[in-house]
Amino acid sequence: MFKPVGSIIGNLHLRSKSQGAIFALQVKRITQEQITKTFQDLPREAIHQIKVKSFRNSQLTLSAPTLISLELKMRSEGLKDQLNKAFGKDIIKRIVFRVS
Repeated sequence: MFKPVGSIIGNLHLRSKSQGAIFALQVKRITQEQITKTFQDLPREAIHQIKVKSFRNSQLTLSAPTLISLELKMRSEGLKDQLNKAFGKDIIKRIVFRVS
């Protein structure tokens, strides 16, 4: 009866600005899912503190407290590979970390 929003969004023919915003939301959702899967060894409280701030020009910006940010930075190549695998192509070229 009801269709998931993601399936409807994929079929909409929108202006390029709208498509960019919708794509950024999809990147945010998939990034949150991959962070949860990739960093299962971190405490749940730490994972919940990682926030997707922006996605622009193939650069993903994440925000996290200092210690968590350092851990993410050390493991960022694995995260980038997982994200690109989830998309099926190289969407993420660079991951930048900001301390929250």
